[in-house]
Amino acid sequence: MDLKLDIEELIELRHRLHANAEVSNQEEKTAKIIVEFLEQFEPHQIWVNVGGHGVIAQFKGTKEGENIGFRADLDALHIAETIDLEYASKTPHTAHKCGHDGHMTMVSGIAAYLQQNPLDKGNVYLVFQPAEETGEGAERINRSLKELDIKLDYLFGLHNLPDFPKGKILTKKGTFAAASRGMVIKLFGKTSHAAEPEYGISPVIAMAKITTEMSRIHRTLDFSDLTLATVIHSELGEIAFGTSPGYGEVRITLRAMKDEDMSILIDEAENLVHKYCEDDGLGCEISYTEVFPSTINSDEAYGIMQEAAALMDLEFKQLETPFKWSEDFGQYKLQYKTGFFGIGSGMDCPHLHDEFYDFPDEIIGDGVKMYIGLLRYFGLVA
Repeated sequence: MDLKLDIEELIELRHRLHANAEVSNQEEKTAKIIVEFLEQFEPHQIWVNVGGHGVIAQFKGTKEGENIGFRADLDALHIAETIDLEYASKTPHTAHKCGHDGHMTMVSGIAAYLQQNPLDKGNVYLVFQPAEETGEGAERINRSLKELDIKLDYLFGLHNLPDFPKGKILTKKGTFAAASRGMVIKLFGKTSHAAEPEYGISPVIAMAKITTEMSRIHRTLDFSDLTLATVIHSELGEIAFGTSPGYGEVRITLRAMKDEDMSILIDEAENLVHKYCEDDGLGCEISYTEVFPSTINSDEAYGIMQEAAALMDLEFKQLETPFKWSEDFGQYKLQYKTGFFGIGSGMDCPHLHDEFYDFPDEIIGDGVKMYIGLLRYFGLVA
């Protein structure tokens, strides 16, 4: 394979994906672009509308071997395009500011490689997942893979990483990225006249205690690793100076490096809410959204990725600490052996979710090489 010739085609794909950015659960055009690109490389089968707008392509070997999957994420962010690009997003208030356009492009590069270098054995599945940013997509893909009777021996994924040298492969044993979930707390009291608050039940005191205690809960409990509870939104009553409020709402992001710590954090956070609601005679309702388990690499997965990088002469580094952000790739570990790694996107690359971020085309080839290294590690290609 002449990687340089293929890279130009892949860069064109990345730019097309960037120009047609779509947010979670709306990735219809994005999926169509991926399918059109994959079809030219003649996979054995393509499934569409998987777990939403997901796409899965299968390449079959001639002999028995491992079933290896590579996952990319389809969705963009609700962030307006503010930088001057020839391929700027045409979708209002939506752009690929996390690099998913690049992730899709690198996985698509495997299709180009496999057409020229057919599998000797096993099966390869290219998994294009919707709704990563909302934490919904991986769980839906997991269910769909079961329904399609696709059995994977390993599933691999990556994320580009600003503040690291371009093209460097970075991963770690154990936790790679934190678990997180959005906690929604609804407080139900009773409205009254603002001149007679004693006839009502206001949530204001309970809300103040909950937000204060939540902000320091990680310092009051014995966790095995970093945990955080970040209050991100609150709402109390209506803008009516004659009314004492009877309803309040607090939204909090819970975050933990380990799933077991997340379980403790959830229990303690819920106990705290119930205590202050009972003290003030309030009803409450607690729900969760955007649930991300921790992304974890076993020692085995770490060793595989290290050897794959070596096979392709890629620079490899073990990370010392996990990332505090979350990735819904963690859902897949509940069903398969998984491996997740990062690829440096440059020391001068703006941070993820920054309005000035744009995925660097220079690292596309390194990402494809790493995936090829994994294929070679398992002996699926020469």
